[in-house]
Amino acid sequence: MVELDKKILKRSDRMLKLFKSFKGRALKDLPVPPFTKWLNGKIIKTDRGLLELEFEIRPEMSNPTNLLHGGMQCALMDDTIGMMTATLGYEGFPISIDFHVDYLGKVKIGEKIRVVGKLIREGKNILHAIAEIYDVNDTLISTGNSNLLKTHFIPDYVKIADQFINED
Repeated sequence: MVELDKKILKRSDRMLKLFKSFKGRALKDLPVPPFTKWLNGKIIKTDRGLLELEFEIRPEMSNPTNLLHGGMQCALMDDTIGMMTATLGYEGFPISIDFHVDYLGKVKIGEKIRVVGKLIREGKNILHAIAEIYDVNDTLISTGNSNLLKTHFIPDYVKIADQFINED
């Protein structure tokens, strides 16, 4: 495990405060990337290395059988993992270097789902995270796992967090 310095923990606390202030609000109305706005989830729960979002399945997210499209499942899990990495407090944005999905169930248009992103391993250069999609009955719909490379690219959310949360 990587030993975390005070700057990382301070940034993590700042992002957690920001995400907790967003709890229950539609992400489309908040300062998030365009794709995250389009997905339009709501934060249910967050902690360092954990993010839980809720989404309503819309027609434009479906396949020809009116079920949640597999590509959308992957996108929902990838976006949730990406947002979860913001809670870690790294200055640079971690990028996915691989992503594996297992499709286990189905969800219909109009239903709600819960997507949980969790950090599993925090290495010096590589993070390993998982995501899971559940329906309203807590049935597991799909799982995904990703390795992410830490980078030095400073994303907009770090700047936004600085505007929303006063540093001590």
